[in-house]
Amino acid sequence: MASLAGSRARQLSLPFEEAPLWDGYGLEAALLRETSRPLRLTLTQNRSVLLSFRRKSGVIHLRLHRMFLHAPVGVVRAVARSLRRTSRSADSEVRRFMNENLHRVRKVPRQLPPLLTTGRVHDLQQVFDRLNVRFFSGSLRVPLTWGRGSGRARRGGLTFGSYDPVLGLIRIHPVLDRRDVPQYFLESVVYHEMLHHHLGGLPDSSGRTVYHSRPFREAEARYPGHHAALAWEKENLPDLLRASQELDRQRRAQGRSRS
Repeated sequence: MASLAGSRARQLSLPFEEAPLWDGYGLEAALLRETSRPLRLTLTQNRSVLLSFRRKSGVIHLRLHRMFLHAPVGVVRAVARSLRRTSRSADSEVRRFMNENLHRVRKVPRQLPPLLTTGRVHDLQQVFDRLNVRFFSGSLRVPLTWGRGSGRARRGGLTFGSYDPVLGLIRIHPVLDRRDVPQYFLESVVYHEMLHHHLGGLPDSSGRTVYHSRPFREAEARYPGHHAALAWEKENLPDLLRASQELDRQRRAQGRSRS
């Protein structure tokens, strides 16, 4: 079953040093062979959703980022197994390929900002290293830094941490660099962002990309202080919000003094 994927692929400018392993038609044909089901492939330059699909009238409509033109055969087979849902291990192989190639997604490469891990109270690198050994066998290589203190409000709360999948960077809100913030709460935030790097996002049964999936929530709950951290956040959120607002005021005042 042919589609326009091949013609679109020839129009794309690929920022890879090595030549692609597939053109659009070849990749679609390989996926057709592996899935043994009607399939239409569209190649995209979407920077946030790298893989999605939907089923319509018995046909799988698959959208893949152009990075998959460089996917080895094993990854293509894993994509097909994921579409058939015959192996959960296939999800891990696809996720690993996407994570390893996220730096190629943006047209203009972004540089890491200056990294600041030593705070007034907490040392993020020490927190990361402990969690890495305990939960990931020391295998994660992820830079992290205290953020600028401009975390956005969300549902009456704060974004305490974030993971940038393109830079592969974890940022932690500096409002947590306080003596009254318990170690287990900071660890739970850092661990949450480490899981985003480790697990990435995968399509659910309807083809939507899900980041807080069931496997993610199960892994998050394996942190021993998870429930205590949720309870502490609920009790102390008003104080953290006020502290965050004060950080914002200080940052704006410093900006005005420099201008």
